Amino acid sequence: MKIKSLIFGFAGSVTVAIIYTTLALFLKLFPAQTLKFIGTVHMMPKLDYITSFIKVTPASIMIGIATHVFMGFLIFWLIATIYNLLEK
Repeated sequence: MKIKSLIFGFAGSVTVAIIYTTLALFLKLFPAQTLKFIGTVHMMPKLDYITSFIKVTPASIMIGIATHVFMGFLIFWLIATIYNLLEK
């Protein structure tokens, strides 16, 4: 079965954008709780040292969304393309 790689890439990038936007909004609205959760999940015991360097601005959220959407599309498109090549 062939996968339409452009549609698969688009769907993957939309999913990545939704997840990234949700996490960015949580980080903007609840910074202490979100950083504590992220530190727990990623097992970062020294997270207190870098929290002062983390700045969430609208510009950083937009740049992050754009780069994650682009990379998400590229990765999902590449996965579908490789799958289609191996399917032959």
